[in-house]
Amino acid sequence: MTLILFTSCFQERKIGQLKVSGIENTFVNIYQKDEFDFVTPLYYEIVDSDKNQILEKYRLIGTNDHITDLENFKAKSYDSIVYLIWGNESDIYAVYDLKSGKGYPKSKLNENWKSELENGTELVNELKEINPNLSANWNK
Repeated sequence: MTLILFTSCFQERKIGQLKVSGIENTFVNIYQKDEFDFVTPLYYEIVDSDKNQILEKYRLIGTNDHITDLENFKAKSYDSIVYLIWGNESDIYAVYDLKSGKGYPKSKLNENWKSELENGTELVNELKEINPNLSANWNK
């Protein structure tokens, strides 16, 4: 019984699903680990309407907040670029290009973290052409 209670405290829970504005049948799922820790990780994945993974679940960021809804999250797009905003409307936390597979913090190109960081920054710079207020949270 103690083992069940202990392991249940470390479960991952789905906070919810966001429809990506501007792209049909594309969604971002957000998860949070429930741990006995000061900072807990948030994870995200990109899926289609059939719940097939477009981009596998990956760590987004750590937070000391217990997130219970997606009120402060937005999933947006421009052309084939999907990006996730959390809190401030101009702060991009994740970006992914459906055509090329480039992204940050996760891509489909099996690159190292430095290449993914550069590709993510490149994608954000493309987005800045349509909205100069946007910025990559990881470059702050």
